[in-house]
Amino acid sequence: MKQVAKDIIHSIYSTNPLAMFAPQPAGVSFEAQHKGEKIIILLRAHIITLIPAILEIAFLALLPFLAATLNFVGVNPFSALGASQIFWVLLVWYIFVFGFTFYKFIFWYFNVYLLTNERIIDFDFKGITHKETAYANLNQVQDVTPKVVGFFHTYFNFGDVFIQTAAARNEFDFHAVEKPDMVAKEILEQVRHEESEKPGEVS
Repeated sequence: MKQVAKDIIHSIYSTNPLAMFAPQPAGVSFEAQHKGEKIIILLRAHIITLIPAILEIAFLALLPFLAATLNFVGVNPFSALGASQIFWVLLVWYIFVFGFTFYKFIFWYFNVYLLTNERIIDFDFKGITHKETAYANLNQVQDVTPKVVGFFHTYFNFGDVFIQTAAARNEFDFHAVEKPDMVAKEILEQVRHEESEKPGEVS
């Protein structure tokens, strides 16, 4: 199993910009990346975690049509509006729905976890103008625990990876990531590799 994990992670260069599990993502870099630092895995929350947001968006998109059906029971929420006013109300409403959809997407897209040959990094996207970045050097990693609980998590092979460190942030949670067992094994492999290097050496 360990050899299979290494083959997948180290022999593939992911080119999918929407990948949830991207080994050695091609063309990806980040702020404060060190010279010689390479991204081993880029992770995002599993796409199944977006189902609640998708249901919310579908409800919002259908809400005007649902409101129109109230006319059959004698209630017409648009009765006081003219045709042009209804048009502008619907236009503003669907601009709002689009904005909500875009926010949900970028929140998922930019909340990423990175494992490099030097560090683990958590990019926490809070909003258009606000993001937080936390990292720990591999030699500060003390314990790594994958956790997969529940039918859907097991069936779709995603879960959490809990990482205890001696860094300023002593616990990292890679939440709802794909292949958590493989991710945990690769983190430990990189930690062992880092511990075998001379101080200041990057490979």
